[in-house]
Amino acid sequence: MASESQRYDSNRQVIEIWEPTFRMKPREDERFVPREVELIIRDIMDKKLKKAKFDDQKCKVLALELCTEIKEKVKDLNIPRYKVVLQSVIGEVKGQGAYIASRCLWDTETDNYASFSMKNSSLFCVLMVFGLYLE
Repeated sequence: MASESQRYDSNRQVIEIWEPTFRMKPREDERFVPREVELIIRDIMDKKLKKAKFDDQKCKVLALELCTEIKEKVKDLNIPRYKVVLQSVIGEVKGQGAYIASRCLWDTETDNYASFSMKNSSLFCVLMVFGLYLE
């Protein structure tokens, strides 16, 4: 517990010390579950992109908004000790094909990912969420 002078002196920096837990794996109820994250991605992308038209300037902002909103919802799942990394790609539909690939180095027992893609008459979007366990 902080001393009286530390609590009331606003100029003084309080340093918190955390002890290591030495947990190398998450508990079963603390795992990154891709299905739950996919539902979040699908819901948000459906709301924001169903009737969206491709505009290169607006899509830059839209990609960032999607990532920010989805990241906040994934954090609300309260998955402790996981770092959440998102990647989104938005492109124009003009009759062409596109392949999107991603590579990561991770522990297959603890780390996982969720992805979802969507396409309308004007644009396509692929969004991936990676859950990386921090020891």
